[in-house]
Amino acid sequence: MNEVEKSLNILNPTLDSKLYEYKLGIERITEELVKFGLTKTQAKVFIYLGKYGSKSSPEVCKDLKLPRTETYQILNELTSRGIVVSEFSYPTKFSAIPMEKAISIMIKTEQTKIGLLAEKEKEISELWHQIPSFFTKSDEPESEKFQMLQGSPRIHSKMQNMISNSKIGCKLLCGSKDFSRFYYSNLIEKFEESPLNMKLLLSSDTIVSNLIQNLNKSNIRTWPKNMAKNQCFLLKDDNELLIFLRNANFPTKTIFAFWTNSKSLIDSICLLFDYSWNHSKPIKQEKLIISELGF
Repeated sequence: MNEVEKSLNILNPTLDSKLYEYKLGIERITEELVKFGLTKTQAKVFIYLGKYGSKSSPEVCKDLKLPRTETYQILNELTSRGIVVSEFSYPTKFSAIPMEKAISIMIKTEQTKIGLLAEKEKEISELWHQIPSFFTKSDEPESEKFQMLQGSPRIHSKMQNMISNSKIGCKLLCGSKDFSRFYYSNLIEKFEESPLNMKLLLSSDTIVSNLIQNLNKSNIRTWPKNMAKNQCFLLKDDNELLIFLRNANFPTKTIFAFWTNSKSLIDSICLLFDYSWNHSKPIKQEKLIISELGF
């Protein structure tokens, strides 16, 4: 076995190696672990330790081709999070706890953070209202506003808020990767649960039978897969718009979206959606297309 073959692992397989078949699964797990607060590199180190057993810092550094200082920092961070343990040996070796336990620990950590913030909600609100406002509300029409959002957590939170506060209905247009992200972050579930006029327009390469089998297909249509498949936007009550500038084709933290209540822009996007909806096709159960998720 030559040096190149020795250096291959599930995190850096070559196209012609047997390990390449695990590439999509590893990328999917990495993306999910990022949602629990890990960086992509931290997630890859955790996966590596979980699949290759205990390793020393120099071994992790060499096999994953990471800078030596960064490797020490990552291992220390994962250890402090409680999902990697160090062993009494020389050199010190590190091993990952089972995935199920790691997820449970990370969930509890996030729940604790949320609980602490929730406890502060009443206190902060009371302090806020004790301080007077130093401006007078104008009777003039509200000016048009916009907001830049970065990262999936902030963007998905904004979308959930728009869907929850809708009074008429929402219109969502997206492609395969965005649909998958929305599905696994429960955005699609919230969209489906709404009793309002909700419309979901998907690229035809989006449809994955196991994802939509329980959805209300009367509210879903598809357009040709080569037509604007990377476009993604959400319209709320035809008076709020969130449009992705960099969507799920980019890493989770570098995704950008633009929110606005600009009437002229919203009217243009409404025309685009309504035209696409009227020229799209309803989903038929017997014609579902099973496609590979592009994570």
